[in-house]
Amino acid sequence: MRQSQLAGLLHQALHSNLRVGRSRDAILIAWLLLAVACGFLAYVARVHEVTHDVFHEMALFRETLVSGSFPTHDLFAFTPTVNPSIHHEWGTGAILYLVSVASGLGLAGIAILRLLLIGALWLSLYRVARMRGAHPYIFACVAAFTFPFFWVGFSTIRAQLFTLVFLAAQMWMQELDCRGRRTWVIAWWLMLVAWLNIHAGFVVGVGMFGFHCLERFGAAWLQSRSFAGACRATWQLMLAGSCVVLALPINPYGWQYIPYLLHAIAMPRPLIVEWHALWHTYSPELTLLAFLVCVSLFVYCQRFVRVSRLRGAAFLSLTAYEALLHIRHGSLCGAVWLAYVPAWLTHTPLGRSMIRSVDTYRASFVRVSQVIAVTCMLFACANQFWRPTLPPAAKYSEACFPSGVVDYFEQHHFRGNLLTPFAQGAYISWTLYPNVRVSLDGRYEVAYKDQVMLDHDQLYKGTEDWPKLLEKYPCDAVLVDQNSGLRPLLEVFRDANAGQPVPTLSHWQFVYEDGAFVVLARNATQNLPYRDSRSEPLLDGAHLAFSNKYSSRARRLNASLVSQVTRAGFAVLISRQPLRSTAIWSAAVPFVGIRDPISH
Repeated sequence: MRQSQLAGLLHQALHSNLRVGRSRDAILIAWLLLAVACGFLAYVARVHEVTHDVFHEMALFRETLVSGSFPTHDLFAFTPTVNPSIHHEWGTGAILYLVSVASGLGLAGIAILRLLLIGALWLSLYRVARMRGAHPYIFACVAAFTFPFFWVGFSTIRAQLFTLVFLAAQMWMQELDCRGRRTWVIAWWLMLVAWLNIHAGFVVGVGMFGFHCLERFGAAWLQSRSFAGACRATWQLMLAGSCVVLALPINPYGWQYIPYLLHAIAMPRPLIVEWHALWHTYSPELTLLAFLVCVSLFVYCQRFVRVSRLRGAAFLSLTAYEALLHIRHGSLCGAVWLAYVPAWLTHTPLGRSMIRSVDTYRASFVRVSQVIAVTCMLFACANQFWRPTLPPAAKYSEACFPSGVVDYFEQHHFRGNLLTPFAQGAYISWTLYPNVRVSLDGRYEVAYKDQVMLDHDQLYKGTEDWPKLLEKYPCDAVLVDQNSGLRPLLEVFRDANAGQPVPTLSHWQFVYEDGAFVVLARNATQNLPYRDSRSEPLLDGAHLAFSNKYSSRARRLNASLVSQVTRAGFAVLISRQPLRSTAIWSAAVPFVGIRDPISH
């Protein structure tokens, strides 16, 4: 009796969530979908490195809390910047800061948020596919074809992941619109306001909405044979479209957001790998093969599916074209493909044949699904898919973070301008601002003039003009990746026999080295001592990076102590009392970047 009750509850849960009928179908579908879920989790298990964008996003929100006002100019760089600095991902930084640092959950908060977003995305895509008529067998059997180009947006945590979730939610709302619902318009407008403050990818949603409006209006016109009748049938879409304009200025930058957005959409990004064509991805053969299969299935469906059922085909074609041109847009194409193509494929001869095959060999598909689910889950667990990392050295990608350099600068209270590579600047700002300002970080067009990025690219490649570029910006130290083209050229500062000396640059010296980075400083820069940590193991700094050490409260305390030390200094000048006697000094030294002038 108890087993039958449990079976009934399981069937009810599967029926309500998977939208299937018979109990044995529900069990089979559950295993098929579980295999897909575990397979995708295994595919992205090694993409748990924290992306560098997280740090400049959180740093901006932290400084907003510290100052009590939202900065519209750059705070973190000493190189030429744009004004105003429109940070379209500030909302992402606010969310990440609140769920990790402010909540006290730290790294666990980031991990939980990432898994929740991935789960919400897949559930939404499955629900949309089922609402459009996709058979669960078809969805489960073809989903894996998207993995090689779908994975791009799932690192920890990119603002693009929020865009994917919002995009899936919008496709769900558009299906409700096709069923005669109207209240979704309010929810969509509110979601759009949140979306445009989290990521500029909201333009994808606006574009998809535009395609949806044209399709719905065209279908209504063909049905009613009247322009007025088509307007009456789609009045809610016209209302929602006009409200888009009202949503655009609802952000910290107001209407200034729009010129920035137009510039950002049109600008080329040849130096950013993810903006290259799809065949430049990490596994081009597998990726292009999977992409070709997905496009072939899409084209195949056009032959057998009625035009009235091909809603969304034009937008999917556009996303496929963009995915071919840019690696980062593969995730957008994958999301739309999963929501639309399984439904079309279900109503084709190939789809019906696949359904019959699964029903015929039901037990075999269950066993294979179980093996896939268990194997993929073991692989994902072996790679600790739940644990975001901050690699101190390059592992699965070129990104790594100078946690050892940060520790060195903190110990020696370094204050000044640091020349930084593109991927490491944000981490320096998050951990060392305001003592240290950077030359470049991942904000790119958000903050920097175009020439800054070009100069850094040439410098770190070690081109002929690298000595001039090193001196072009007023920096006190330079951070260099051990694997960069510039690194071997720097030996001239340590050993005159290592290469042709550069007399004009003789004032540079090595001050820090580990297995991933070296730091050079000017001779007159605060007398930094030399430290060789190349033989020491590099530690993952993820837990510390998301701890309360870098919270707004710590920054306020820091700022308050700096103010108190300044006032104490004036008191010393007036009374001529030794600074050592002030009680504030001993409390301030651990927090601020100055040393006791008497003991040093």
